[in-house]
Amino acid sequence: MVNFIEIILLFIFYSLFAFSILVSFLGIINLIFIKKPIIYDKNDLNNLVSILIPARNEENNIKRCIYSLIDQSYKNLEIIILDDDSEDNTYKVAKEVSKNYEFIRVHKGKEKISGWTGKNWACHQLSKYANGDFFLFIDADTKLQKNTIAEAISEMNRNDIDLLSLFPNRITKTVVDKILSVTIGWFIFSCLPIIFSNKNPIFSSAFGQFLLFRKSAYFSIGGHKSIKSKILDDFELGRSITRNGHILKVFDGTERVSTFSYSNEKEALDGMSKSIFPFFNNKLIPFLILLFLFLSMGLMPIFILMGEFFGQKLTRSKEMIAYTIWGLLTISWVISSYRSKQGVSYGILYPIVTIITAIIGILSILSFLTKSVNWKDRNVGSEKSVEDNFQRND
Repeated sequence: MVNFIEIILLFIFYSLFAFSILVSFLGIINLIFIKKPIIYDKNDLNNLVSILIPARNEENNIKRCIYSLIDQSYKNLEIIILDDDSEDNTYKVAKEVSKNYEFIRVHKGKEKISGWTGKNWACHQLSKYANGDFFLFIDADTKLQKNTIAEAISEMNRNDIDLLSLFPNRITKTVVDKILSVTIGWFIFSCLPIIFSNKNPIFSSAFGQFLLFRKSAYFSIGGHKSIKSKILDDFELGRSITRNGHILKVFDGTERVSTFSYSNEKEALDGMSKSIFPFFNNKLIPFLILLFLFLSMGLMPIFILMGEFFGQKLTRSKEMIAYTIWGLLTISWVISSYRSKQGVSYGILYPIVTIITAIIGILSILSFLTKSVNWKDRNVGSEKSVEDNFQRND
């Protein structure tokens, strides 16, 4: 029995060694190859772009978002805002701003149909109002820099891209949000081979803060109707684009797109709880594998230090491998925290980050099991389609 346990521990040890090499290598590769959109060409500014904003309870963010769009150097725009049954003054604030601009329209959303998640239903309605050659879906808590749309459209036209998405700079106000922003950055910059994102849906990713579609590609994949019950709409749309043979490109948008996400710790926990488990398509085994991996990454340095403290030293070769694992993982996390603009200190302290993320992951699955996932004052876990999806994959 002892030998069997030792074999298992050795397998985990060397697997973590191989994994640390992989993520540090991917981090370096992505650091080099994830580029920013090119400087725009004024000859590329002819197409009408429909900017589509679903907004629920966003009275504190919507005005900032709209004015950043009004200030764009790209002027052939229509801005369409859909108030998604807000319980605050979102509609009133947006309507007041729109009075001064003919190219801004504000609509009241229709009652949500059974089988749809709220945001997907709102985006589906927005697509029906749009007249543009390109559809740009952005969140209401997003702010764009002046040339963002012009540069993105130039990139789309020059390289015949069907979906262009930008990884945003998350303006974090809470500890939980900052920790999980670093974790999201690590997944993107150290676990996904971004240069292969258009080769296989497994590697595909996209970000709801900036989803710029070619209109024909959006409708060819069925739009938001094709993912109506999915919680992670942005990732699902990115995968669908790739799966259907269209061209997806993801760029570093941290200097072009800012998102002002969560105002307090509870809101951050609710937001992440609704996202972590669906990221694994509500499948328990992949979730548990990654949960174990995160705990291993977080606890191994602690075990090394405790071993040193209690005099339980590893053999010289295993000690070197253990410190190499620690060093390589630190490199990957530092690169990711630097790229996501959350500060390199969070990368250095990645063991704490991974353990906290693992705990939040556990809370996420418990929330889905108890159907107590809430977001924007809606119970996401009570959506019948989401429940069914969980039951099919459990």
